[in-house]
Amino acid sequence: MNRAHILLYTLLFFFVGGNVFADSWVKKQNFGGDARHRSTAFSIGNKGYMGLGHINAISNILYEDIWEYDPASNTWTQKANYGGGLNYHAACFVVDNIAYVGTGRILSGDYTTEFYRYDVGTNTWTAVANFPGPARRGAIAFAVGGKGYVGTGQTLAGVSKDFYEYDPALDSWSTVAQLPGAARTSAVAFELNDKGYVGTGGSSTWGNSLNDFWEYTPSTNLWIQKANVGTTPRMEATGFSVYGKGFIGTGDDQSSGTNYNDFWEYDPTTNTWVQIQDFFGMARRYLVAFTIGNSAYVGLGTNGTNFKDFWEFDYLLSDNELEDGLPQVTTYPNPATDYFTVDFSNIPEQMKSNGCEFQLFSATGQLLTSADFISSNLQVNVESFERGVYFYHLVYNSASVKVGKIILN
Repeated sequence: MNRAHILLYTLLFFFVGGNVFADSWVKKQNFGGDARHRSTAFSIGNKGYMGLGHINAISNILYEDIWEYDPASNTWTQKANYGGGLNYHAACFVVDNIAYVGTGRILSGDYTTEFYRYDVGTNTWTAVANFPGPARRGAIAFAVGGKGYVGTGQTLAGVSKDFYEYDPALDSWSTVAQLPGAARTSAVAFELNDKGYVGTGGSSTWGNSLNDFWEYTPSTNLWIQKANVGTTPRMEATGFSVYGKGFIGTGDDQSSGTNYNDFWEYDPTTNTWVQIQDFFGMARRYLVAFTIGNSAYVGLGTNGTNFKDFWEFDYLLSDNELEDGLPQVTTYPNPATDYFTVDFSNIPEQMKSNGCEFQLFSATGQLLTSADFISSNLQVNVESFERGVYFYHLVYNSASVKVGKIILN
């Protein structure tokens, strides 16, 4: 494996402040079906499930298969196909070990309001009451207090912000307070401490990414705005919650076509976000996730190429508790024209003295230039480079410990 591959996959140790920490992302057995994106994922008990989705690079291929992941054996087993047939960009939630999956886009190109429940004990799908709002894809869902909540997404009329509650005991839907922020599609939702959380997304079909974040309390039917997600607006991201914390990462900015691999942790007690270790797979959009116990599992997605890799996130191995945080690197001007300066005066002294390197990559992963840090600033000449988006890596001991973006105008 050459250095470029090491940097792109970041599969070694993470160094901060003179200490070496184990990686929080662990590669697992690849997803059992084809590579794809806009898929659906959920967990029931000690098993996880992924499926549906599509490929649209050349022709639009849709899927209806569902695969079960067993973390004990690190294996995938195909289960009964989704009751609604071929579908992508559907929403799902789980109540009392029953999964509910619905909405999305079907083979005809139409959006659907159909919803189905999956019983893992009998491996069967059964139709339930249709979603009551306009048909849509890219909606989000969470479950709190024995009820499911579904909202936002792309409808024929445009992006939406309406929300609905599903009562499994009555097999009925009712309207709840709509999301107060912008209408959106391809957002992220998760449940945490008996509340629902919604953030990021696109306020139009092809751009205008967001990073606002909202908390929903079912008992009061009220939304409260919380701290924005990180520093970068994004859509088509993924999220989950473990150990009383929320996590959002990856995704893209449709306006520039940039895919991300950064991850952020939310603490509801302090209403703050901190950046944690980047996702170890390739930067992408439409990564999907489920949780089993205190581990999260993520996979699939696309950056133009569809993926089937699958990863476990172990919170106890993450660097989120580091007092020194991530190395601080500043680049300016950004956007740049003929050159930009890298200021790494705030990285740990041991990293400087033991050899730290700056490397610049194209958007396709080609290593373009590199330089060792021998002073507190480094000037990079990019006058001859094509205009566009580039990525830099701060490298220590052959591992990428900081990733950032440079735009050339």
